[in-house]
Amino acid sequence: MRNTRLSLRSGLTWGAKLAIGGALLLLPFTSLPLLSRIMGGTQVAPPTILFIFILTVGWLPVYLLRGGRLPAEMTPFLGFVVAALIASAAGFFLMLPPYKGDTVLDAERDALVTLGIGAATYLVISLWHREPSHFRWTLQLIDISGVIILAWSLVQLGVILLRGGQYPTQMVRIQAYLSARTLLDVGFRTRVGGFTFEPSWLAHQLNVVFLPYWLAATLTGYTAMKKFLRLSLENVLLVIGAIIMFFSLSRIGLAAFLLTLTFAFYRLNLYGVRWLQGRFQKQLAGLRWHLAQWVQVPLVLALFAVYLVAIVAFIFLLGRFDHRIASLLSLQRLPDNLESFAVQGDFAERVVYWSNGWSVFTHYPFLGVGLGNSGFFFLQYLNGVGYHLNEIMTLVNQSAVLPNIKSFWVRLLAETGLVGFSLFVAWQYILWQAGAFLRTNRSLLLRTLGWMGAFAVIAFLAEGFSIDSFALPYLWVAMGILTAASSMARREST
Repeated sequence: MRNTRLSLRSGLTWGAKLAIGGALLLLPFTSLPLLSRIMGGTQVAPPTILFIFILTVGWLPVYLLRGGRLPAEMTPFLGFVVAALIASAAGFFLMLPPYKGDTVLDAERDALVTLGIGAATYLVISLWHREPSHFRWTLQLIDISGVIILAWSLVQLGVILLRGGQYPTQMVRIQAYLSARTLLDVGFRTRVGGFTFEPSWLAHQLNVVFLPYWLAATLTGYTAMKKFLRLSLENVLLVIGAIIMFFSLSRIGLAAFLLTLTFAFYRLNLYGVRWLQGRFQKQLAGLRWHLAQWVQVPLVLALFAVYLVAIVAFIFLLGRFDHRIASLLSLQRLPDNLESFAVQGDFAERVVYWSNGWSVFTHYPFLGVGLGNSGFFFLQYLNGVGYHLNEIMTLVNQSAVLPNIKSFWVRLLAETGLVGFSLFVAWQYILWQAGAFLRTNRSLLLRTLGWMGAFAVIAFLAEGFSIDSFALPYLWVAMGILTAASSMARREST
């Protein structure tokens, strides 16, 4: 009997590991056509959720029944889920304006399903990682997934640069099997999109999972693979990933990556200044305190000037490839208001969506209107600029889809109010502190995961203005790894 139990337990352990492996290896794909059709034609159909579903049904109940505990780091997130459920229940009692025959039940059902997908992914990733070997396994699979993404993206980049975006028939067929959006779409003629539905999603997956790990591993010297001539696979993938990020031409994605690099350089500056202080401690010892401070000022100003020149040069270089950035750089003077600036900068549609969500929040600030219900107010709070934009008018007059807000942060405010938004931000803050705690650990692996988590949190600050779906797995995978690493470090410290 005991042998049977041990065999079942061993089989469950290996099955869970294989399912985690399947989920991570499928991270490059965001809109698998077959899955998209099964889910009713949705654009967000990552095959990762199939393995997450298997783990949620087959592994998670066994873990909990055997006395498995939930990490303290996920407490605010669980509070957010409860707040979202309460807000959605309260949404049935609001006088929501009609919109093209859509019902509150359908809207909330779809939204709650996506929240369930995100929550399940976060729970499974957080609870499965309990040993250093689990993290190493995951990081190896992230490297392999990254190779898949970058290899296909490099081929696309070659076609864009050498053939003007005229993709061979074979490439179009391969993409059609793995993505619901064809390479023949005009968006892929000048922008690299990988296997995602659109290039901005490629930037999102790189920014939240892959680049944070590769940058963290480069800073700490860690590798999940083997080094060759003191060079790791993560070092190479970081350079190639940065190039692909650039040619995705995602403005929010590039802003998120620059924000991540800024934090990394800021921390490196602190280490550099401390090193210089130690190096020249004897020379500075004979100076008075205020003179010693003035010695450091030119160094700080010089570093600031170098970073400023690098950022300006990067923006002008980006303007050579993206007409939207070029139009911003060509402005003779700043417009009088945000709407005019958005129109001239070719992101007016985004501002219209955000403005609409903000109007919903100002009218329902406490609990919001419930998940999925903000679209019912689209016509009621439509900004005047929207009536002059083709995308908005096409959505209003020809599309039967309930509009969304196109921003994770504004969506949280509109649909879960200050209560849900505050709990989500508190969760992110706790995970930020968890990353800081991990960076002080003796283990090179945990320090690397601490850096990775910090970079992911920073990147999502910007990415949250472009992504609004709970179903994309990248945030939940990154936060799950950070939660599990922090929980393991706390257990070891006690």
